[in-house]
Amino acid sequence: MSTSFIKRLWSKPPQLFPLVALFHIGILLFYLYSDLIIEPVTSGLWIQPVYMLLYTVSWIFICDMKRWAAYAYIALTTLNLLLRFFVKDRFIIDAFTDVLFPADMLFTFFVMFYFKRFD
Repeated sequence: MSTSFIKRLWSKPPQLFPLVALFHIGILLFYLYSDLIIEPVTSGLWIQPVYMLLYTVSWIFICDMKRWAAYAYIALTTLNLLLRFFVKDRFIIDAFTDVLFPADMLFTFFVMFYFKRFD
């Protein structure tokens, strides 16, 4: 990554967005560390770090004020909610919906509040 991209991530969005990006990166590192020690790579619980990686990448581009990233984050949150309320399988609920719930809903409201400023 170039330094201008990183500088843009801190200066372009509202102050809260880069802090939320750091939160996402921290949670992603936690999931990677905990699953790396406990679970083999072939385990189904590796879905959580992959799902969290999608959240993190989309939030990093939200910090660059990209509209497609806002759509991706909202779609991930919507999928998360749909799985939480309509799937009865406990493994799927644990693997997907507990990644960021309910913080992802709060972050989605921030995105929707600033949506008109996105490119």
